[in-house]
Amino acid sequence: MKFLLPLFLAGLLGATNSQVHEGCIDPPGNGEIADLVVMAIEAARPLLETGIPSLGIPPIDPFGPIPPVNFHIDVSGLRMDGTVSETQVRNLAQFFICSLNISVGISQKFAVEFRLDNFHMDGMYDVDGLIAGLFPVFGDGGFTLDTYDTGFSGGAKVSYNVFTDHITLKDLTFDVFFKDLKMEMECINGCGDMSDLINGVVSQIGPAIFEAVWNAIEPPLASLIQDGINYILKNISISDVINPDQLDKLHPMDLGNANDFVDSIMGAVNNAIVVADLDPALLPETSLNLGVGEAVLYEGQVEGLSKMYRGGTCTLDKVASWVFLYANLADENLQVHYQANVTSGSTTSVATIGASVKIVEAYLVARKDTFGLTTDIDQFVVTEFGRIDVDIDGLGLLGFMLEPLTEGVMNLVRDEITNILETEVKDLLQDILGETPWPAL
Repeated sequence: MKFLLPLFLAGLLGATNSQVHEGCIDPPGNGEIADLVVMAIEAARPLLETGIPSLGIPPIDPFGPIPPVNFHIDVSGLRMDGTVSETQVRNLAQFFICSLNISVGISQKFAVEFRLDNFHMDGMYDVDGLIAGLFPVFGDGGFTLDTYDTGFSGGAKVSYNVFTDHITLKDLTFDVFFKDLKMEMECINGCGDMSDLINGVVSQIGPAIFEAVWNAIEPPLASLIQDGINYILKNISISDVINPDQLDKLHPMDLGNANDFVDSIMGAVNNAIVVADLDPALLPETSLNLGVGEAVLYEGQVEGLSKMYRGGTCTLDKVASWVFLYANLADENLQVHYQANVTSGSTTSVATIGASVKIVEAYLVARKDTFGLTTDIDQFVVTEFGRIDVDIDGLGLLGFMLEPLTEGVMNLVRDEITNILETEVKDLLQDILGETPWPAL
């Protein structure tokens, strides 16, 4: 929305570094759309400290406390097992954007590099091991760990929806690197001279702890950052920052010219789903850790995948020797069923679980080579997951586990249906699009 742009620009200019760091570029974006994402990220900076309560997104600076993380070291001169707990990660809101590249069209990608002068962790440790196979090392207490000149390189899928004029990110992941690491462990081996000796081999202990903690925090951290960016992006139209000529080049198509084509395609896809035994689709056995107990879910299946339909305007566009198809698809009233053995302590109940999904929406970008007749799906992703209603019968004495089990089932249903659509159904869609003649433009 146009009235948001001055706010984003002000935030971006206010956060610009006066000095360009080595390996970074100024400005960090590679074009208008990238500049839009930079503005969104800068606007999201305050949310790192406040979170977004309305979306259930907590503050992430500081990030934690992180559940206990185990680590193991077995190198020349040192063998150690340990746990760090009550870990807090700090200074995330002090990031700056080193570079950001985004492309939309034939090749959709998002790549970003953040830098942080000081990445800080602190918490409690508990270790037990041997130095040189002779000297015992043990203890527990507080620790601090700092990395300097730290960088985070991230990548994600990016989707530009020509019909809503918005972009979204999906599957954001990060790798981390740093120049220097310093760590201190309080009172290891009794706070005496041996404590100084152990801190002398921290060059081997610190990286192991850093890697273990980073592996634990990267998935939820990336997910929260992605949610925050997309929360801002959904209120911003690409046409607000790209002039009309550039916008026409981005999507110079006759909107809706593929509606009939997609209707016929979806009929064939739904038949293929039935033939492939994906309606109902069997779900794998899985277990859910409920904190106070465990639920083992089996005999799972989802019904209704063969009722997919065109969920909005669908359009064909020609760029050079390629014809592109942009389509919005949907499915409604999916039904999921499970049996479950729910256990807490010595008590086990056999429960029946049913879940209904109001609607699932997906976005498709496919292309066909007009010369070689090669057909590829560039993007097929679930963009919206509607309300999930869960009904659980048979818990009996374990009725107090209803809430965590319901939450676990909702997350499982979302993940399982998304996975089936973005893998098996996508493959069927690929086959049908390759076998079916496309309308001539």
